[in-house]
Amino acid sequence: MLTWLREVAATVGRFDRAALEPGFALRCTAGVAIPLVVAAMLGRPSLGVAAAIGAFITGFTSLQGIYRTRVQAMLVAACGMALAGFLGALAAHSFVGLVAATLVAAYLCAAIGQLGPAAATVCLNSLIAFILFSSQPLEPTAALEQSALILGGGLLQAVLVAIVAPFSRLGNERVAIADVYTKLAEYARSAAHGSTDLPPITPLATARQILSDPQPFARSAERARLNRLLEDSLRIRGQLAALATAGGVPVIVAERLDHIAAVLLGKPDDDAKEWPEIPQAPDLARELRDATAGARILSGAGLVHGSLLSKPRPGPYVDTRIAWLSRDALRFSLVLGIAMVLGRHFAADRGYWIPLTAAIVLKPDFQTTFVRGFARIGGTILGAIIATLVLAALRNNPTLEVAGILLAAGISYLTFFPNYAIFTVAITSFVVLVLHMRGLPGTTAIDARLLDTLGGGALAMVGYLVLPSWEHRRTRSLLADLLDAQREVATVILDAYTNPLPESKARIADARNKAWQARTAVENSIDRSRQEPNHSQTIGPGRALRILAATQRFGLANLALESAIDAPLDESFRGAIGDFSKALEERMGELERALREAQKVEEHDRLTEALAMIDSRLSPASSPVERFVVERLGTYVDATAAIARLVGARSST
Repeated sequence: MLTWLREVAATVGRFDRAALEPGFALRCTAGVAIPLVVAAMLGRPSLGVAAAIGAFITGFTSLQGIYRTRVQAMLVAACGMALAGFLGALAAHSFVGLVAATLVAAYLCAAIGQLGPAAATVCLNSLIAFILFSSQPLEPTAALEQSALILGGGLLQAVLVAIVAPFSRLGNERVAIADVYTKLAEYARSAAHGSTDLPPITPLATARQILSDPQPFARSAERARLNRLLEDSLRIRGQLAALATAGGVPVIVAERLDHIAAVLLGKPDDDAKEWPEIPQAPDLARELRDATAGARILSGAGLVHGSLLSKPRPGPYVDTRIAWLSRDALRFSLVLGIAMVLGRHFAADRGYWIPLTAAIVLKPDFQTTFVRGFARIGGTILGAIIATLVLAALRNNPTLEVAGILLAAGISYLTFFPNYAIFTVAITSFVVLVLHMRGLPGTTAIDARLLDTLGGGALAMVGYLVLPSWEHRRTRSLLADLLDAQREVATVILDAYTNPLPESKARIADARNKAWQARTAVENSIDRSRQEPNHSQTIGPGRALRILAATQRFGLANLALESAIDAPLDESFRGAIGDFSKALEERMGELERALREAQKVEEHDRLTEALAMIDSRLSPASSPVERFVVERLGTYVDATAAIARLVGARSST
């Protein structure tokens, strides 16, 4: 309970100034203002309400994607909201029909939202439009006109994004690549002091997603240089891992990496500076020189500050798919259906408020539903009170109401990331003000808003507890998936040593991507499970973190061996690596199955014996590459032994 209260207090009290994006807020608020101002100039201010709602919600969708994917998400959201608003206005004629439509809409929202943050945002925005516009039944013609206005507002926001996109001048790409090199520099410093952690994968995954959706007005040469810098960073990452497992990374490497990041960000560069050589890693020194040259070429154009586009926020690097019978989708559908029944039964004129609150509070995980849920409920109550008092003071003055709506919209956009509690207050005020201008009855009673908000929030939390989807129940299987993914990476790397083929590097890249996704999924799962009540029958977060840390040493061996694949080796030595590879694959399979089934793994020395066979082939005449490979294979043995201790080992009979 104390942990929850601390998290709630942190959510309410923390204001992240670095997350402020005034340009994004200004652009989105302009998209909301245009239909309201035009309607007011025509003498029919209420006519612009539907378009303003469509523009307001679509503005948040513009936080998803990069360039083309951003506009795509906005277009899909605009169409989805228009369709949802049309169906909501028609379904509002029938109590049974509205509840049935709510059940279906909520289920589809939660199910399709499993495809990632962009899909989840589009689906939730469409569901919110359905709930809001189901507050007033309309005939088909009027509903179609209303949907056209919703679509127009959404398209207006998409047009604004398309207009301002060409002015970003590769700023997002350069910042993303610079972050990769900055994180590599941090890793190099920690490795210089003996750290055995893996180099970070999140910046690489983020940069890769950003470069996969390039700036449509960038020149081909610029795109090629950016992709070359990303490829350079992958090779540097492998070289750093090799040095880390061989005894340490020179501090000068971190300074070189920091310099590359600074050049990419447009900071002054001393071209004449002579960097000392790195005799223990000539390949790494060459990669650093190439990356520095590429960064200097790209740094010719200054970075644009105060962009009207939001920063790209690619989704988590995980494998996503729809589980149509997932508990999350069923729970969301049932809770929203019950919320609509309660809203229509007890307060038909404001029946949208209970399901709206429930839709905003209920999330797929415990942490977000409860920890941030209290902030949502408190913010919604405060926002409803403020908006109700403001309406009383405005005395139905259309000009002042439009000003209040735009102020609430601007604050909503500005505080979405810096402080969620303030954002909730602002967005609630926007909803109350805009629906009052639309002529919806029952929007001025503070006590009614208070009861509806508490009811919707409580229903969401109770619904989660009745049909929970505890994250800690997934952690063990996700850790097993990570072991399996790392086993596959090691297998394809060692296969490339024993039987080099043209497609070997492509196979390694595919296996590496799967391992990155598995690691990201495990890290997210452990983070979420730490906020849940303890359950002794599942793997604890502490033990899960120790297993995750042990797998990092295995991952280091993968990276180090990948960096030396092209080195020449004796044929007999390659054959010995094949025997070791079979033993390693067998051992990792045993560990994966034992972890997945919560069983102990048998102790044996077959992997150690396979390593000893290779080691016995070394002689004073053996090449440095062969000695390097044997040392890295020893890292595999040490890592699997550590994982076995954490999984739990039983003596062999």
